[in-house]
Amino acid sequence: MLRQFFHQSRAYFELDHRQAKAYLWLLFFTLLVLSSPLFTYYFYPTPYDISDIQVIEAFDDSLPFMAKYDQPKILFHKGIDRMQEQDWIKAGLPSFMAKRIIKYQSKIKPLQKVNDLYTIYGMDSARVEKLKPYLEDAITPSKASTKPIRYKKQQASFIVLDINSADSSALEALPAIGLVLSKRILKYRELLKGYVRKEQYAEIYGISPEALSVLKMQTEIKTIPVVCSLASADYLKLSAHFYLSGKDAKFIMGQVKINRQACWDELKSGLEEKAQQHVEELKLYYSCESR
Repeated sequence: MLRQFFHQSRAYFELDHRQAKAYLWLLFFTLLVLSSPLFTYYFYPTPYDISDIQVIEAFDDSLPFMAKYDQPKILFHKGIDRMQEQDWIKAGLPSFMAKRIIKYQSKIKPLQKVNDLYTIYGMDSARVEKLKPYLEDAITPSKASTKPIRYKKQQASFIVLDINSADSSALEALPAIGLVLSKRILKYRELLKGYVRKEQYAEIYGISPEALSVLKMQTEIKTIPVVCSLASADYLKLSAHFYLSGKDAKFIMGQVKINRQACWDELKSGLEEKAQQHVEELKLYYSCESR
């Protein structure tokens, strides 16, 4: 690009090669001289004039005088225990923080000192410093506030239900047992043909330790639900039980045909694992005594 400019300039001014180079060097030094103030300012900046320093000092001295106009106007000065929700908002707190303070005082304890604000979630030092002009540093508790707040304890009625006859609404009324768990209790009762031991509560799907404790304390088993005697049981009655499989039912029927006096202790070794674990319960569902 420079070479093209050089040849065009040379042709325009009708100069030979030596004259054109001389004019280019002259143009370069002229531009260098004209731009020298810029370079000197960049490498050797001019120090502040003494008058400029005096003006800056005079401005700094005026700042304390001007700062008093920036201070917020104190609208009120109250004890921290007498502040209402609107007072907190007027003092500069957002609405949600004002409601949080009121809720804290009503549910937990009333505030007595300004530093008690730090116990409230979301209250930082900047907000506390902003609130201090509106609050008294320390509030002496009044006689009313020194008295401990006494809450009336509601004594829940202790209900004891028959687990094999209770319906869903009765179970749902118990603590820690909701609608879903009450339906599961009834569903498992149907599979078992009734509960015979309280230890069976732990087998209910999704039951929590709290609900298990409530069931054990507030239910009872008044009658043992006997399905039938072992000697008179058929395949359908045996396989319909949750603890027994079809294979267990066939094995039991085969052994009973051979020996009518056969009982669960003799049959245990031939049963599947789940049935073996619940032999004591099966003795109650299917008694060994013949009718």
